[in-house]
Amino acid sequence: MSQLPILDLAGFSTDPIELLELGRGVFALILFTISLYAWSRRKQLALIIVATAFLLFFVKTVLDILLPTSTLLELSREFIDFAALALFFVAIVIRPRKALDKGTS
Repeated sequence: MSQLPILDLAGFSTDPIELLELGRGVFALILFTISLYAWSRRKQLALIIVATAFLLFFVKTVLDILLPTSTLLELSREFIDFAALALFFVAIVIRPRKALDKGTS
């Protein structure tokens, strides 16, 4: 079965794996922006933590594009994955603060 042809636009790679990696970075940047917007509306610490995790995935994609053959990149990619997963975990288990003005009056 042959691979579906992907058009080469403006000199970009037509490799589906590279296109998915680029898509991962764009999607992470979009989710980062949405998370920051949600934080600006709700001011929840968990949203800032999630936004930071999405930013790490975007940084990982940028590093993959700028330094595709760096040996240092291999270690940094694993660290970025670990840090992003840890941030998602912290964002899930963090308890929101109770509002002080909603006490007994």
